Amino acid sequence: MSRAVITPILFALAACTDQARMYPLDNAALQTGTPKLEFVRQGLGRGPVTVTMPDGEILKGEYQLTENAAIGIGFSGARTATAIGYGSGRPVVISATGDSGTLMNCEGAADIGGHGSGVCETNKGGKYRVMF
Repeated sequence: MSRAVITPILFALAACTDQARMYPLDNAALQTGTPKLEFVRQGLGRGPVTVTMPDGEILKGEYQLTENAAIGIGFSGARTATAIGYGSGRPVVISATGDSGTLMNCEGAADIGGHGSGVCETNKGGKYRVMF
């Protein structure tokens, strides 16, 4: 396979658009309808997010995964031991805004593969469970 063919394939694998599932959690969300949340998995711990609201408003923003890690150092005479541990749930935040003033903020947790869940709220009162 030539290098010209391999490069686009690697790029396509590195930046895959995915869609999260959203479920209304309150009456305001039920009345508004269910938004469509799309994001690009870039393997960098952050990436772009697009939310299409039921009324057609497009919100643009970003998601960010943070590391849940700790470091420990122990001293015993002339010897030193160091350990780094990683937790299984990485905190994730999503924030997106639209031209009509709609704001959506989400908080949750993701596993090491980047899949997880959280809760999203809009500034118009809707609350949603998000699974990605």
